[in-house]
Amino acid sequence: MIFNLSWKNFKGQFLNYLVYFVSMTFAVVVYYCFSAITYNRSLANRVGQEVHINGAMNLGGILVVVMILGFMFAANHFFLLKRGKEIGLYHLIGMRKGQISFLFFVETLILGAVSLVTGILLGIVFSKLFSMILAKAMFLQVESLFFVSVPSMIQTSLVFVFMLVMVSIRSSWLIYRYQVTNLLKPVGKNTIHSNKQSIAKIFLGILGVILICTGYFLSYNVIHFGTLLLHTRLGFSGFLIAPLVIMFICIVGTYLFFKYTMYLIAFLFGKSKFNYYRNLNMLALGNTKLHIKRGGNTLSAVTVFIAIALGMIGGAASIYTIGMNSVNTTAPTDFIVAENDFEKIAQIIEKEPDTKIDSLVTLNYKLTGSQFHLKIGQEEDQNTLGLINLLALSNYQEFQKINPYLKNIELKNNQDIVILDSIQNILSGFIRYDSNFNLPNGINLHVSDVRPDYLGQDLLRYSFPTVIVSDEQFNAINSDMVYQLRAFNIETKDEEALANKLSESVKPKWDTPVYYKFELKNNQVEGYISKTSRQTEKKSEQFSEEDEQEYWQLNYTSRFSDLRYQRRVMGLFIYVAMFLGILALIITGSILMLQQFSEAEREKESYDLLKKIGVPKKDITKLVYQQNSIIFFPPMIIGVLHATFAIYVFSKYISSSGYWLAYLSCGLLILIYLAYYFLTSAIYSRIIHGRNQK
Repeated sequence: MIFNLSWKNFKGQFLNYLVYFVSMTFAVVVYYCFSAITYNRSLANRVGQEVHINGAMNLGGILVVVMILGFMFAANHFFLLKRGKEIGLYHLIGMRKGQISFLFFVETLILGAVSLVTGILLGIVFSKLFSMILAKAMFLQVESLFFVSVPSMIQTSLVFVFMLVMVSIRSSWLIYRYQVTNLLKPVGKNTIHSNKQSIAKIFLGILGVILICTGYFLSYNVIHFGTLLLHTRLGFSGFLIAPLVIMFICIVGTYLFFKYTMYLIAFLFGKSKFNYYRNLNMLALGNTKLHIKRGGNTLSAVTVFIAIALGMIGGAASIYTIGMNSVNTTAPTDFIVAENDFEKIAQIIEKEPDTKIDSLVTLNYKLTGSQFHLKIGQEEDQNTLGLINLLALSNYQEFQKINPYLKNIELKNNQDIVILDSIQNILSGFIRYDSNFNLPNGINLHVSDVRPDYLGQDLLRYSFPTVIVSDEQFNAINSDMVYQLRAFNIETKDEEALANKLSESVKPKWDTPVYYKFELKNNQVEGYISKTSRQTEKKSEQFSEEDEQEYWQLNYTSRFSDLRYQRRVMGLFIYVAMFLGILALIITGSILMLQQFSEAEREKESYDLLKKIGVPKKDITKLVYQQNSIIFFPPMIIGVLHATFAIYVFSKYISSSGYWLAYLSCGLLILIYLAYYFLTSAIYSRIIHGRNQK
C-alpha cells in the first residue's frame, strides 16, 4: 500500500520529475561523451602528444559533476517542500523516519537509474556527433569516430550512482533534522507587512543597486582601477586581481538586489494606490513579495551562474579568436628560419615533389643597447636598460610584400623610429614607451609610433623589441651582433606532410647565444654585446641587472605547425567550454522552472478562490505570466549585463576582433530563457487550472 501511495504521488509530480529527468539525461550524455573521447584511440592518436585531450575532457567531466550535483541538491529541496503533506501522512500512519528516507532513496535511485540508462544510450548514439564536433573544432580528419566505450559506461555509472547516494543522504539528513509531523500542516504564507519596511532592509536594498553600479563603473574603468591597486602593497598582481575584485562586488550586489532591492521595489510599487488596486496587481504584488522572500537566494545564485556560463561561452569564443590571431603574430609566413638552419631546410624542401620556395626575404637585424622609459598601466615611467633589434625601413617594406599583416610605416626624419612590441599584440594600451630612445655613442632617437609586432616569433629575435629605423640610421649604427632571418612561403600539395618531415629532420632548438652588459654613465649608454661571454667572475645565483646577461635564439618557426597546434588547443578549449556553458544555462533554467512549479502547488488554492469569486481564467493566466516574468527576466537581464561588462573587462586586458561572438552568446541565453519562461508559464497555468482549461 505504501508503495502504491508513493507511486500515485509520484505520478502527481510527473511534470517536476520530467524536468529533472531531462536535465539529468542531458548531463549524463555530456559526461559520457567527454569520457568516451578520452578512450577514443583513433582520435587521440590523430591529435598527437602535443595536445593533452584527456586532461581537458577529465576536467570538463569534473565540472559537469559539480554542476549537476548542485542541480540535484536544489531539485531535491523543491521536491521535499512540495511533498511535505505526503511525508507527514507517512509519519501519521506509523512509518519511521528511516523508512521514509528509504522510500525517497528508492524513488531517487529509480529516477536516477532511468536517467542514467537513457543518458548512456543517447550518449552512445550521439557520441559520434560529439566527436565529429570536436574533430571539426580541432580541424582533424578522422575516418571513423563511432564506438561503444565500456570503460566510459562504467565510469559514468559509478559517478552518477555516487551523486544519487549523496542526494539521498542529504534527503535523509533533512528528514531527520526537522519534525516530520510539522510537514503535515498546511503550508502557511509568511505574513507580509506591506506598510512596514525596516531602515536596515531599505539600506541593504539601495546598497545592492549601488554595488552593482559600482561594479559596472569599475569594469568600464578597469585599467585605472587596476593601476590604483598596482600602487598598493599588492604591486603588479593588483592589476591582475582587479577583475576578481569587481566580480566579488557584483556578486555581493547581486545577492543584495534579489534579497532586498526587489522586495523594496515591490514595497514602493504598493505605495501607489492607483497601481495597487488596479486589476489583479494587489494579488500579484503579494505573491511577488512571497516569491522573492522564499526564492531570493535561488535567484541570486542563478544570476551569478548565468553570468559565469555566458562568460564561459563568450570567453571561449574570444580566446579561440585570440589563439588563431596569435598564429599571424608568430608565423606570418610559412617559415621563418635562422641563417644557420636555412640551407638544411631548403635542401629538404627542394627534394620534395611538387614543392618549391616562394617569395624569399632576408631580414637583416642589428642588436644594440638602449635606454628608454617604459610605463606599465598608469604608473610612473620605469627606466629600462637593455637590448633592442634594429631593422631598416626598406627591409621592413620588402618583408611587407609577403606579410599581409604589416602596416605601412612612414618616418619623417632619420631620428624617428617605430617600435614593434609583441606585448602590444595582446595588452594594447597597457604598455607605453616614452618618446626618447638613447643608444650608445650618444645617438638619440624619437618614437613616432608603437605598433603590434607581426614580424614573426619574437624568440627568433632573442625576445627583444624591434625598432624600425631609416636606412641611413641603420647604416650609421655600429653593432657587434648582426644576424639574419630568412622568411619565405612555399608552394606544395601536402603542407602537412612537409611540416611533419621538417619536424623530424630539424628540431626546434636554442642556438647562437648572445652576451651583453650595458650601463648608464654620465647619461650615456655604454657596454658591449658579444657572441662569447666576457664575464670572468662566476655569476651569482641571484639575478642582478649589473651582471652580464645571456640570451639565446630560436632556430625556426613553421606556420602550419603553429596553426595546427593552436587549432587543436583552442578547438578543444572551446568545445569543452561551449558544452559546459550550455549545460549551465539548461540547469539554471530548470531550477527556476522547478521553483515555479513548487510555487504553483502552493498558490493553487488561492487561484481556486479567485475562480470561485468570478475572476476570468484569462485574467488569471495573465497574472501567471506576469509573476513568472518577475522570476525569469531579472536574472536574465542582470546576468546578461554582468556577462557584457565581464567581456568588456576581458577586451581591455586582451585585444581581439572576435568579441562579437561573446555578445552573440548573450543573445543565445535570452532565447533559451524566453523558451523556459513561456514553457513554465504554460505549465504553471495548467497546474492551477487543471487539465481542463476551457
